[in-house]
Amino acid sequence: MQPDVGKRIQEMFATAANQHRSGQLMQAERLYRLILETDPRHADTLHLLGVIALQVGRHAEAVELIGKAIVENDKVPAFYNNLGNAHRARGELQAASRCYEKAFALNPNSIDALYNQGVILQELGKLDEAMIAYQRVIRMKPDHAAAHSNLGNVFSAQGRFEEALACYERALGSRPDFLPALVNRGNVKKAQGRLDAAVESYRRALSLNERYPEAHNNLGLALLEAGKLDEAIASFQRALELHPNYLEAHGNLANVLRERGHSAESMSSYRRALTLDPGNAEARLGLAIAQIPVFADTVAEGEAALASFEAALSELAESIRDSPASLGKSVGVVQPFYLAYRPADVTQALSRYGDLVCDAAGAYFAPRTGTKPDMAKDRTRLGIVCGHVHAGHPVWEILLKGIVAHLTREKFEVFLYHTGSTVDEETAWATARVDRLTQGPKPTADWVDLIRQHRPDILFYPEIGMDPVTCALAAIRLAPLQAASWGHPVTTGLKSIDLFLSGELLESVGADAHYREKLVRLPLTGVCTQAPHVSAQTWEDGASTRRVRFALPHQPIKFDPGDDTLLAAIAKAVGACEFWIALPAKLGWATERLRSRLARVFSEQGLDPESYLRVTPWLSREQFAGFLDAMDVYLDCPAFSGYTTAWQALNRGIPIVTLEGDFLRQRLAAGLLRQIGCIEGIASSRDEYLRIAAEFANESRNFEARASHRRTIREGASKADDNRAAVSALERVLLEAAATHHR
Repeated sequence: MQPDVGKRIQEMFATAANQHRSGQLMQAERLYRLILETDPRHADTLHLLGVIALQVGRHAEAVELIGKAIVENDKVPAFYNNLGNAHRARGELQAASRCYEKAFALNPNSIDALYNQGVILQELGKLDEAMIAYQRVIRMKPDHAAAHSNLGNVFSAQGRFEEALACYERALGSRPDFLPALVNRGNVKKAQGRLDAAVESYRRALSLNERYPEAHNNLGLALLEAGKLDEAIASFQRALELHPNYLEAHGNLANVLRERGHSAESMSSYRRALTLDPGNAEARLGLAIAQIPVFADTVAEGEAALASFEAALSELAESIRDSPASLGKSVGVVQPFYLAYRPADVTQALSRYGDLVCDAAGAYFAPRTGTKPDMAKDRTRLGIVCGHVHAGHPVWEILLKGIVAHLTREKFEVFLYHTGSTVDEETAWATARVDRLTQGPKPTADWVDLIRQHRPDILFYPEIGMDPVTCALAAIRLAPLQAASWGHPVTTGLKSIDLFLSGELLESVGADAHYREKLVRLPLTGVCTQAPHVSAQTWEDGASTRRVRFALPHQPIKFDPGDDTLLAAIAKAVGACEFWIALPAKLGWATERLRSRLARVFSEQGLDPESYLRVTPWLSREQFAGFLDAMDVYLDCPAFSGYTTAWQALNRGIPIVTLEGDFLRQRLAAGLLRQIGCIEGIASSRDEYLRIAAEFANESRNFEARASHRRTIREGASKADDNRAAVSALERVLLEAAATHHR
């Protein structure tokens, strides 16, 4: 090459490189291409032209150009580092890893190459190797904020949350405005259940950069978990304004719209996610679940849910027929929880759902499953999986605490897997009474590995439906014998669950047909519960006139529209009365919809809704006890009976009216009444329900009769505590079944 040509190329390259550095990419690219017309083998130009291609998203071209640069000069670490970046952008992680290794081999002081290698190792799931890479970066450059932040992400993925938080604080110490560290810190605090702190961290990130889609998205997740649905919707929508193709935000918006009762809008969001990623199994699962209304406004809407859900399951099954594992990581994220609130036989639909998620989870976690139990143990190892080992939750207080308290420890070695994040005095109490308690939260894969290492003979799930991780684990065969109970009072539909533990007083004669699992009827209501002592706070509604007060302290989603006319009929039969609905801590919007629905029916029956319908705010346990003391009659929901609230009502002495249906979820209060010998409140028809409600209302107008009836109920309730026979029966059932399943 002539000297003057070489000089001219050097000048053009310097000009192009300056333009490149200043962001004038089009001008720089034009000059780079002019250089290559004269010298097609100019390595630096090939490299930087490839970098521009990478910057503007032409990743295949970037790989080609930088690869040509390396052919001309294979001794430049930056060439390999940027080729690794191009491969990574194409999803070619192994190729990217090899490039970063070569860059670091050429220059052991190349922090960028070492850091990028850590990123790739992390994306490949090689967390221990990624940790070593980040730690080496930090030793070389102690103020490397990104390395501290990513090291925190590694600790977070391993469930080492406090170490993760320390890493984020070090990252922020180096760069107080480092947005990824602020967002990741919020993620960890959310995982710990510290929602206020998580929200504060996300909002701080947004105060630095309001146009940060990930911060808006994750803020929405924290607000959703806190029950602030409208704020969560706004956060997801803002994330999508900034990044219209943000797939995760589309799915999250769809989830919260469904939870907010906007089924049609939810389905539209899932479909938008599928437009972006037609193979997105999580969106397809969400679309199927969205067919089930959280709250039905009409009888027709409620009745249509089952058929719509089954049709959507058929579409989902077809979409994943050749790749069931694609759904595996999404199992538990959304569940058909609200299907149980439709008063129909849902066994077939839940079994079809169970087939899908069990096959998907089994395929996805296949390398992690299959360990046989340790037959050399001198005690049967019982694993209990629950997300609610803490005070105030009915699954713990009604179903699980009595088992933990009274299980024969000479027979059972008990491992308690608390998948939730809430820890309190009840968690500590449980820890002292089991052989090992493992506290969450953890990624599902880590729970799978841990349970597999412990090799339980039996896994017991007090509820399957409320906790996403529990739902995912229950779909996997991790023990020879797996059993569920009625924390969610409907069949799980999972072929991975062998037994469903219920109570003899809770099930109808033909109830075996309602379960995919083998139904086991334990004594009485099947649980050993000790009613807690509650000091009631006086409750006053400020009314100056005395009317009969009917308590309806149920989640609004339990009220089926087909039963609305029954309440109006009671109002007509009783006369001066009030129906008190309790506003829940979450899903408050559904209470508004319920009152509007009832008001419409009352008006159609010629009744003034304002004279009959009342709503009380959410109440603490002490306030709720005072509320029950002020009520005259407790009306159970025919479509979905209450157990915890009925138990509390009986301990306050309030008469209960319940319509005993065919399914477990319609027989909970009736089982309690049978257990304490107060069966006069159990109706077998709507007409009988109406008659009993009117009789109890009339009785309440007589002070002496009211007081006498309440004393009788309280005495009966006090004698029904501590059903240890249920625990003894549970032990026999589990030991016998475990022996059979081990053979």
